[in-house]
Amino acid sequence: MTVPPVEPRKSYRVQIIVAVIGACAVVLAALIPVAIAQLTKPEPTPSPTPVSGSSPMSSPPADPLTPETTDPPGQPAADEGISVPEDYRGTWSGTVVWKAPMQGSYTTTLTITAGSLGTMVGQFSAANGTCRGAVWLVSGGGPIVIRLQTAYDGGGCSQVADAKLTLNDDDELEYELVAATFVNGYVNSPSPPAQGVLKRERE
Repeated sequence: MTVPPVEPRKSYRVQIIVAVIGACAVVLAALIPVAIAQLTKPEPTPSPTPVSGSSPMSSPPADPLTPETTDPPGQPAADEGISVPEDYRGTWSGTVVWKAPMQGSYTTTLTITAGSLGTMVGQFSAANGTCRGAVWLVSGGGPIVIRLQTAYDGGGCSQVADAKLTLNDDDELEYELVAATFVNGYVNSPSPPAQGVLKRERE
């Protein structure tokens, strides 16, 4: 009778080696794209760091709201030899008009009394009582320069203002604003920023 040929035995060791090689190939195939992506990934841009001793960067300041922003003059020293001339004493009222680039006008009333340089010489009221305060003598002899120190601010008043007063031939005070300090700036130009004529109030 015919005997079928005998099949050769397969080696289990060879099968194990083939399986391990196949698994490694699969793992490598999965890792290669990840490695390539990491190598080609761009570096992040570093954030700027302030220089040592300097402050952090910030936006530039806005343009000033007033034509000039220099420091206002200081309070003058008292001097009994310089005083308010008698002709300047009394109560005066009138309208003061702002010059361009400012605009508008306001009414003001000054009550000026006797006093010497660097002392309080009266009171003022402006914009129908919205602004009120004390009057100080900054320069005497005639013309005189007074300082208006606001004590009550009902809205939009200057904190301090200097005004030059000149008595004319009509017994009126020519009012020239020298400078004014507001919350948002210091105004001293054009020169004068505002002016008007005050008339004496008869008692």
